[in-house]
Amino acid sequence: MRKHATLLLAAAFLAAAVIPGPALCAWEKLRSSDAPLAVVYASTGAYTVAYTVGETCASPYNMVTGPYSARSGYLSLIPSSLENQGYFGLEAGQGVMLAGALWGAPPDDSVKLLFSTDISASSSTPGIIVTEVRDNTGADKNENWPVATSYSGQRLIIVPDPMRAWPKGSVFAVYYSSSVVDINGEALAAATTVYFSVTMDHQVANTATSVFDSRVRVVIPATAYSEDFFLALSTNSERPAIVLANAKLPAQPGSPEFLNMVSVEPYDASGNPLQPSDACVVTLPYPGDANSDGILDGYGAWVKPGNLAIWLMDEERNLWVKQTGAALDTSARTVSLPVSHFSSYGLLAIPDADLNPVYAYPVPFRPNAGNAARYGTWAQGVTFTSLPGYGKIKIYTLGGQLVRELPVDAVTEKWDVKNSDGKIVASGVYIWEATAGSGRKTGKLVVIK
Repeated sequence: MRKHATLLLAAAFLAAAVIPGPALCAWEKLRSSDAPLAVVYASTGAYTVAYTVGETCASPYNMVTGPYSARSGYLSLIPSSLENQGYFGLEAGQGVMLAGALWGAPPDDSVKLLFSTDISASSSTPGIIVTEVRDNTGADKNENWPVATSYSGQRLIIVPDPMRAWPKGSVFAVYYSSSVVDINGEALAAATTVYFSVTMDHQVANTATSVFDSRVRVVIPATAYSEDFFLALSTNSERPAIVLANAKLPAQPGSPEFLNMVSVEPYDASGNPLQPSDACVVTLPYPGDANSDGILDGYGAWVKPGNLAIWLMDEERNLWVKQTGAALDTSARTVSLPVSHFSSYGLLAIPDADLNPVYAYPVPFRPNAGNAARYGTWAQGVTFTSLPGYGKIKIYTLGGQLVRELPVDAVTEKWDVKNSDGKIVASGVYIWEATAGSGRKTGKLVVIK
């Protein structure tokens, strides 16, 4: 059979239509039919199915090509279900979708949830709950908001109270239940929560926050814009440009270590890119220190708060470039940087290279003295402790001959009192040297066998 762009079929055949989109189609045969079905273009560019007998079938919106056949001279195939159907976005009169959220909805406009197929207005009971999560200062609100809802094709429309528009600069959460169904009564998506922000009032100071972590924020003074605007924020570090920049970080010990980032995209109220005319402040959070050892939890390179800095993404070369002037807030566990241009900013650290606290014990090392606590044992050897996150330890004879070299990749390292050939060294005095970057510290060891 041949495929046609627009078709009306009766009797012996039905050609499958190509309908691009994210949903996949499952098909079943009509066991009988007393009249033909018609497949036509709808005004939206989607297809609809008209029928006179048989089971109710879903509108095959956003489907891909499916198989077809003939049965007893009648139209034999209808879409019986949709696979991978569900929610796939938000829209408003203006705004930008980024990182799963809609940024910059007009304060008096409706917000529309888009689904992969037509919603049944008669069967759906969406249980919509709209909550103002944060206001324009970034402060938590968690206040439910009165709205009205309606349906139009694949759209669930949320209309703010006419007497109470969306507040400028606020972030809203929209919860909907799994009772949003198609005309077959099948749930279009699991219950979930989606987010949108509202355009900001340029006449007041504002704070834009990530919808998922309010500690990721951008403070915008009232002098930064001469018209209403909005910022779209993404903390997705899996974007190709970020992955490429991270891959270019030097692989050797002591290289910058990536913690997190934020991409800031600025727009005017109509969705046109618009950079600020005055300095703003970007803030990124860092992890805690549960055991109070001064080292950030989860970082084997012994990254410390004092080594954190905010780095700018060089968009042309896909490289992180360290910025100066960042401020550390240890109580809030954040680092902040004044910026005059919005781009992608990352929180990176150079692993600690402080050698001042490094020391070795026991001194002397006398494993056969009968006092393990004071002089050590062969099993324990000599311990170097309070080491930085990277570096080397070299052990020399008094004559300057290298005995052993140990890599530093932990806060403590042990020397088994053997040379590079694996033989136990002779009794005597030895010099140790610890290095990290340009830092250096030396000390003495005494071995008495």
